[in-house]
Amino acid sequence: MSENIALFGGSFDPPHLGHQALVYAAIQELGLDEVWVIPAGLPVHRQLSGKATSEQRLSWLSAIFADEPRVRIVDWEINHAKPSPAIATLRRFQAENPNIIPIWLMGLDSFLDMPNWVEYPEHQKLSNLAVFHRKNIEKTLETMGWEDISTLNHGLAAGHIIFINKTLPDISATQIRKNPELHQKYLHQDTCNAILACYASD
Repeated sequence: MSENIALFGGSFDPPHLGHQALVYAAIQELGLDEVWVIPAGLPVHRQLSGKATSEQRLSWLSAIFADEPRVRIVDWEINHAKPSPAIATLRRFQAENPNIIPIWLMGLDSFLDMPNWVEYPEHQKLSNLAVFHRKNIEKTLETMGWEDISTLNHGLAAGHIIFINKTLPDISATQIRKNPELHQKYLHQDTCNAILACYASD
């Protein structure tokens, strides 16, 4: 069984090449066996646009990562009728994989908001973090209790953080929703037409 596993959660409303680039960069930089991409059913800290169904977002993610066998699209949160916070996902992962400490992948903007997450900082007992820099967001020197290290080695205990300075596409799902046509170059070719149709202005 794979043991060096990362988790990447988000609304993916819609998924785009920035998400794909982050996952591929994480696989390369961290030597990952697998990345589990976990789309939210009902996000805790934001609202979905209501334009795309859960099934559409799952399908688009599957298309984006179809050529990468190390990526698994996981429907844990999609199937919940209520918002599913990250801590619940981490606890489920621990219950099913008690000998593995996963690496949670996120952008710097998400990390800076982490103190507002449900039951934070319990996450430090269940995972390590890999935080990717975001353009126009200054790197914080405050690790909020996580132990800052330069390498996430296999078998490392929970509670560590690594900051990854990797150039990623400067795009967000919010920008795409606001103007899909303008930002369609950031959409995967196998999802572009469907996403443009789904998020077209009313």
